[in-house]
Amino acid sequence: MTADKKMDIKGLRKKLKELYMICFPEDSESYADFFINEKFDGTNCMTLFDGDVLVNMLFLVKKKMVMRGVVFDVPYMVAGGTLPEYRGRGIFNGVILQNFKNLKAAGRPFTGLMPFDTDFYLRQCFVTHSFYKDVPLDGGGLPMKEISFGDIAQMKTVYDGFIRDKNGWFYRDEAAFDLRLREIFGEGGKAYGLFDGGRMEGYILTFDDEEIDEYCGVTPDVIKKYDTHFESVKENVGPGGELDNMLRICDNKLLLGSVKYPADIDMTVTFSVEDSFYAENSGVYSLTVAGGKGMVSDAPKGEIALTVEDLTKLVCGCYDKGAYDERLEKIFPPMLNCALDKF
Repeated sequence: MTADKKMDIKGLRKKLKELYMICFPEDSESYADFFINEKFDGTNCMTLFDGDVLVNMLFLVKKKMVMRGVVFDVPYMVAGGTLPEYRGRGIFNGVILQNFKNLKAAGRPFTGLMPFDTDFYLRQCFVTHSFYKDVPLDGGGLPMKEISFGDIAQMKTVYDGFIRDKNGWFYRDEAAFDLRLREIFGEGGKAYGLFDGGRMEGYILTFDDEEIDEYCGVTPDVIKKYDTHFESVKENVGPGGELDNMLRICDNKLLLGSVKYPADIDMTVTFSVEDSFYAENSGVYSLTVAGGKGMVSDAPKGEIALTVEDLTKLVCGCYDKGAYDERLEKIFPPMLNCALDKF
């Protein structure tokens, strides 16, 4: 089989759409066209061919995520799929492993995804970092108002305020909001603004006008002031809620040396990290934290033994207090994660 076979972009897009519709028949053809035309730039999809037959694809949608106060370029794993007659051979596992190696070589310390099967990705050591619970809506007295592209600046203001005290969130500029609205409207969906006195204090995006796909408000409870026809809204919570997005560290050392740390912490801790799926990502590290920065180096021996899943939970802050050594919990205090992007 041949990885990333050279072919003209038009022909490749055609083959990608055909495989997309085989792997995701529940999606509309119009959405497949939108996805491939808008989120594939000709370079961000891993492909595997058997002769002229496209047997596997994995898109790496380019996003920016804020992790511990730092904005990272994150190739986000989307629409990975294998031709049915080639499944059961471990092909997709091999593609995922190669992706981790590629990301490490490119200086991208982690990736993420919205899982189609959480158990499958647990075997590759992904960790759920974003959780939610469904909150019933009774409806308030203020009306909603349909909004569109001219309201993007206000939507971004609401989003930035909603997300700023959280972790593991996607940075969005106005172009990202434009793309998001085109995604919603292209499938017949709607966008609603929640205005009080002319000021937008929240917005709702929905594909089917029956369930909320995305909600942001200046506070989580803002939506309860409005007369909506939706039965419930998803509210981000800590571990223990419904599972949402997942993350996977591909370069422990790079990530540890890049994130910000609590400014009042001054300590050194050594620990080992075992990566059972991507062995080259295992290591033993000495981490010195001072003045909000971290210095990381290889160490001969670690005081604390961690798995890569443990390290992911610590860096994301998605763990229950008391789960880890108190020194590590001081360095990586718990944080609420909120990843509203799905694809």
